[in-house]
Amino acid sequence: MFFAASVLLSLEFLHNRGIVYRDLKPENLLLDAHGYIKLADFGFAKQIGKDKTYTICGTPDYQSPEVALDQSGVT
Repeated sequence: MFFAASVLLSLEFLHNRGIVYRDLKPENLLLDAHGYIKLADFGFAKQIGKDKTYTICGTPDYQSPEVALDQSGVT
């Protein structure tokens, strides 16, 4: 629960600043010397402010089948 809460707090921190972290996967979660989670690899991150984004990106191995096959219904 501690690790999940750490990830949630990290994402909340970014979200409150208008940044979308779009590459959440186990390989991008690192532990520091004190056992806290650190997010890595901000290559897909995007600053959107109050806007929306419809770009599909990320690692296909971690995407849902409908997104990977472009059947999400988003236009």
